[in-house]
Amino acid sequence: MSKETDIQKLEQSWSQEDRWKGIVRAYSAEEVVNLRGSFPIEYTLAKMGAERFWYDLHNESVISALGAITGNQAIESVQAGLKAIYCSGWQVAGDGNSAG
Repeated sequence: MSKETDIQKLEQSWSQEDRWKGIVRAYSAEEVVNLRGSFPIEYTLAKMGAERFWYDLHNESVISALGAITGNQAIESVQAGLKAIYCSGWQVAGDGNSAG
């Protein structure tokens, strides 16, 4: 894809998708595209999780969630059937991903 196409797609996304309504940017789509690397990287699990969470936020009446400090707590929350888990950045970083 060319840079011009990427810029147009990003501008279209910003103007048409509900998730971007009300967002004010101090930068242009062109500036964003110019800062991207030459090889597009997509984090599939993160993208799928974000899309699912966005869908649930707009289509479910209530989403119950608990906080998880460790990876094991997050896994147990999912296994218990929770649709959302709150992971505090400083807690997860402080855990060092080594606690069980």
